Parts: sequence; structure tokens; C-alpha cells
Amino acid sequence: MEITNKKGRVLDTFENWEKGFIEVDEKLHWEPGYSAHSLGLFFTEKEGQKWLDELVKSILGCSLEYSKAEIEHESKLDSYKGKHRMQDLAIWGKCPDGRSVFIAIEAKVLESFGNYSVKDEYEIALDYRKNEKPESKKPNRVEEVVDRLFPGKTPKDEEVCNLRYQLMHYFVASIKEGADYNESKKSIKKRKKNADIVILPVLVFNTEHYQEDQETAAKNKSAYDAFCEALKMSNDRETHYKRIGDVEVYTCYQVVDLKNNN
Repeated sequence: MEITNKKGRVLDTFENWEKGFIEVDEKLHWEPGYSAHSLGLFFTEKEGQKWLDELVKSILGCSLEYSKAEIEHESKLDSYKGKHRMQDLAIWGKCPDGRSVFIAIEAKVLESFGNYSVKDEYEIALDYRKNEKPESKKPNRVEEVVDRLFPGKTPKDEEVCNLRYQLMHYFVASIKEGADYNESKKSIKKRKKNADIVILPVLVFNTEHYQEDQETAAKNKSAYDAFCEALKMSNDRETHYKRIGDVEVYTCYQVVDLKNNN
């Protein structure tokens, strides 16, 4: 599987991954022992490809033909302006039976699932519309993200208001992804085919920094578990599953040991 950044740089070595990441993101986000750095190390010098192949086979029972893989890929949430969902590593492929698959890897060490709950994000969006930009669609985005996963619910409803908003838009943007890379580059309104299957692994790297704060690590896992429970996903050992509309959605939370390798 060839991994690139959005400028086409091939990330075939750790050095090239670092250059490719800094080309499309901020250098301050490239810090040894944290998520971006660890993801690059895992896929260039460790067993990232093997881990991915085994994960896919354990979930789908088959291998994939990978067509494209890109770091820092922007998945569109909607047709509104502004920043959308940035995927740490986005991958497109096909099953032998022709079903299209989109994989969005969310890399973590101790980074939380964002700073805000759904309620917090909504209140900030409403305040921004009221005091800074009356035409802002930010509140609409939060409302639509919630309704996509929890039909009929609002950001203030008890069932969803305390969930992490980052997890919400991670799921929603991913299930709206195109069936292949070319389709994903189109606007939401012009896409003709979404992926049939979406796999959303939260990949947590056990580095020396991860060991520094086990309380934060536990809170992150609890936030993820609470989200999957609220979404009423079925649970087969480590993998959660739910059919959302026409899309088969799988997610898992896995800790990978990278201690003393930073």
C-alpha cells in the first residue's frame, strides 16, 4: 500500500513521512512520542501494514485491494464552508466481491477526543452566530451531525449532549466518504457513490508519554465506550458494528506498544 500526502509525496520512509506531514500540517504537531510521529513510525519502520491487513481480515473475512492512502485527508461533513474533518490516515480499497471500503485511522497517544462535548460545541456555534457572524452555518452543522447518527435528536438532548463532538464528526464525515479517492474529491452534492463499508480504528500508541498519564488514557477510552454505547453498536469482542443508513460501520479501540521506539 502506497501512502502519500495530498501533494503526492510518497511516504515510504520515516524521513519522507516527516517531510510529508510538515508539508501539509504544522511542524509543532510533529512531536516524538505523540500521535502524528508515532503513526509515521508505525507505518514505515514497524508493522503498520501487517496490523492493518490483519484488522481488515478479522472484520471482513477477506483481504483488500488498496487503491489510495493519504495522511491528513479532509473528509467533508457537508456543503458548508469552513474546516471539515481531518483524517490522520485515510485509505480506500475494494473487497474481492467489489464492495468499496473506506478506512479512517484516528491516531492517539494521550490526545483527547477534542475539547468539547456536543452541547459545548453547539453553544459555541450559537454564540458565534449571535455575536460575530449572523450567517454562520456552524449550528446547522452540529445539528445535522447529531441527527445523522441519532435521528430526531438535538444537540441539547440528554442522550447525546455529553458525548464528545469529535467522535461524532469522525463518524459522520467518514460514512459520507466517496467509494474511491476520485469520488471523495467531489463536493458532497456531486458524489454518486459512497463507500459500502467504513472501518474506523482508534489506534492508541503506547509510548513513554502514554505511560505518563494513565488517568487521561482511561478517560479517553471511557469517552469512546460511552459513544459506542449511546450509538447502540453491537460488540463482537474488540469490534463494534452498526449499519448506519446504507453503510456498514465498524470501529475498534486498539493500543499498540511503541515504548522505547520514539
